This record gives sequence, C-alpha cells and structure tokens, in this order.
Amino acid sequence: MRTLSEQDIRPLAPNDSAFRNGKKISDSGAFTERVCSKDESYYAGKCKGSGKSLYQVSACFEEGKAPVIRCSCPSRQFPCKHGIALLFEIAAGKDFAETEIPEDIVKKQEKLKKRDEKKSEEKAEPAEGKPQTKKKSASGQTAFRKKTEKQLEGLALLDEALSRRMKLGLLSGLTNTKEEDALLVKRLGDSYLSGPQQLFKRFTFLLSEAGAAREQAKKESLLRGAVRELEKLRTLVRRGSAYLTERLEAKAGEPDANPLYDALGGVRKKEELEALGLTLAETALLQLAFEVCYDEAKREFLDLGHWISLSDGTLYREMNFRPLSAKNYIAEKDSSDRRLRAERFPYYPAFPGEAARIRLEDATAEQPEAADFARIIGFAAPIAQAAKQAAKALQSVLAEDRVPALLQLSEIAVKEDAVYVRDAAGSLLRVTDANGSEAALRQLSQFDTGKSAVFGLFFADEVRRELCFLPQSLVTGRGIIRLML
Repeated sequence: MRTLSEQDIRPLAPNDSAFRNGKKISDSGAFTERVCSKDESYYAGKCKGSGKSLYQVSACFEEGKAPVIRCSCPSRQFPCKHGIALLFEIAAGKDFAETEIPEDIVKKQEKLKKRDEKKSEEKAEPAEGKPQTKKKSASGQTAFRKKTEKQLEGLALLDEALSRRMKLGLLSGLTNTKEEDALLVKRLGDSYLSGPQQLFKRFTFLLSEAGAAREQAKKESLLRGAVRELEKLRTLVRRGSAYLTERLEAKAGEPDANPLYDALGGVRKKEELEALGLTLAETALLQLAFEVCYDEAKREFLDLGHWISLSDGTLYREMNFRPLSAKNYIAEKDSSDRRLRAERFPYYPAFPGEAARIRLEDATAEQPEAADFARIIGFAAPIAQAAKQAAKALQSVLAEDRVPALLQLSEIAVKEDAVYVRDAAGSLLRVTDANGSEAALRQLSQFDTGKSAVFGLFFADEVRRELCFLPQSLVTGRGIIRLML
C-alpha cells in the first residue's frame, strides 16, 4: 500500500477549501468502491457527489512526479475535492481491491509520457549548439516597443510625483494628495509597472499611518519605513529607466536575467527561467524555516519558506502570494519537514546578497536522514563572516530588508540584559525576537547546543543602530527545531 501523509496531500490541493472538503468527503465514507493496481501506480474509486451518478475518481503515480488525478465531476478545479479525497483514502490506509489498469487510462498516461519526452527533447536541443533565441516578429517588436515606452512614461510620472512630495515634506498636506496618489497608482498599473505600484502603495500607506499615529515613537518608526520605501522608489526609477532605455535601444524583447525585470513587475514563466539557465539541477532541498506574513498595504498574504540546498548550502526562498481578494482560490502553503528532490528547480534572478526565489513544483518528497542535518551544520558560516556579508547585502537598496543566514553555534548566552549567540571562534552576535522583547529567547540559554547551527535573518535595527539577528530555527544532529518567536 502506498504511503501518504496530510503533508504530502496539502501541496497538491488547489486551495484550502479543496483540501478541507476532500478530507470531509473521505471521513464521511463517500467512497463506495476502491481499487488499485498490483504495482500501486494506479488508484481509483467511485465517490458519492451532488450528481445522480457516482463520480469516477483516479490517481496515477509515477516516481519523481506529482500524481495525475482525474475525476468525472463537472468541477473546474484541478485536482477537484474528490481527487483530494481519494488521496486521503490512501493516506488513511483503507482497503483497495486489486484490479487491472483500464485501457483508456493506459493510453492517457502514454500520451502524457510522450508529451513530456517531447518537451525534454526541445529543452535539450539548445544545449547541443548555440542557445536558441527567439526572433520577434514585426508585430512583436512593435508591441515590445510600445510597452517599454509606456513603462518609461510611467516611471517619469512617478519621478515627478516623488519630487513634488519631497519638496512639500512627507507629511505636508497629506489629505490633499490622496486623490492624486490613487490616480498615480492606477497609472502605474496601466503602465505595466506593478513593482513600483506596490512600493508606492506601501509608501503612501506608511505615510498615512504616520500622520494618524499619536505616539511619537510609533510615528518615527512609520516615517523611517516610509523613507526606506521612498529610497527604493527613487532607486528603482533611476535604475529602471536606464535598464528599459537600454533594452529599447537594443530591441531586446525577450526577458533577461536582470532582477530589475522582476522589480519592475515582469512575470516569468517556468520555461523562461529554464531557457536562461536559471535552474538548480540534481540536488535536494530541506526547509529551515517557514512563516506567513500579511502586507496591509498590498492586502496580501505571503507564505514564505526558507530552504537550503544539500549540495552546496545555498539558501533559497519559496514565496507563495495570496491576495486577500483571491485568498479562497489560491492554495496556502505549509511548513515542511521533508526533503525535496527534483530533476531541476527553477529559480529567479536576485539582487546581490539576496536569497533567490525558487520554484518547487514537480518535486518528490522524501524522509530526511541524519546525514542531511550533519551536512547542513557543516555549511554554517562563522558569525564574523556572515555578519560582514549581511551588512554588505543590506546596503543594496532594492534587495530585501532581511538577509537569511546559517551560523555556526557553540553557545547561547544571556549577557547584560541581552541574548547572544557565540560561535567556536568566540564571536558574539546579539539576537532578538519579532517583538523585540527577548523574553522567549532567554529560554534558549538552557539549550545544550553541542555541535549545531542556527538559522535566522539579519536586519538593521535603526533604533539601536546595530546589526541584529532574528533566529528562526536550530539545526542539530537529530533534526531541525523551529522557533516561534
């Protein structure tokens, strides 16, 4: 019998609703018949639904790939809740009678296999000779030119608006600029500049909150945040304009590996990343930390997972964006304690010092081994080296405000009302929690570190004017301990 867990099923569900409903269907005993092939590559069942007839549900498994789920119900979701329910039937260890794989399923699977082989051949062709470059048609070049010119116009409008705001003062006449700000947000969206649009929305949101804040400390904190967003906006206007002008003059319509393309709002397909050679091949990944963030300015949830390559110790980010307006239609990610392996993992370009965003679809989940944790500890960097690299990365205006790092750990100590981590060389680094209280961190001083490592995020504390570290997990020889701070 094939072994599955809820953690294996959750990434396959199109959204939380399908996951929950699939579990309910399985728990309610809606399946009247369950069968599977002798080699356990094919599972099927008949399930009660809202229609008069029973739904025919099946799942085909192939090593190293996500299962192919089919259902006769009229749902437009893929896979539907009945397909997810079948996976829960397997996970629950329910009885499946042995059967032969139906002929129509065999034909469909062969067709899928041929399609995958054709795709693999097409990807391999450019590697044999020169890289394949698509030549845009005349109409394609015209569309590219018009879009780029529109983007440049949008950046010019943004530059003018920011200059006016700086001359007036950040909080001067705030109520009189709301209509102008809303119009600019719309113009940026119309100009294919979703990146600057979101930055500007956060900038105006922070200014609005600062104007309404009564406590001076909170007002100053919000203003510092607004100034950071302003600096990002002005840098993106300057560098983005130069980048777009260069592309326009070179008639370079295809996406390149410059992270400015993404920062301006460009959307990349998986195939485009692979064509640019942005893939991590023949490796396995383990998740070091996971968090769910909410951006009030964007009205969007972000499921953020931090992963490490077991090949070379490089850190990556998995980012799943869930706008509030579409929250019920986008599957929520969850933490993972499995080792993921795939033929290749596509990743996105990143600014210097920034962990690249990676895509984990089509990965196979495996149980990690003790050797994996020992390997991760071996990748940990001395505190002095990591702090120097983080300080340099934080100077990159367009990069993230928090820099992930894996540090060597020999001791966690409380010293002069602060909590520190120490490495084998004796270097100390102050750590803090998300609330800045450090109360929970004091409990870590009782932890017997032994040979271990700590994963967390470097950030610049503007109040203390020092580099701080937010620990998110401890890596020991026996596993990864997540810290909820």
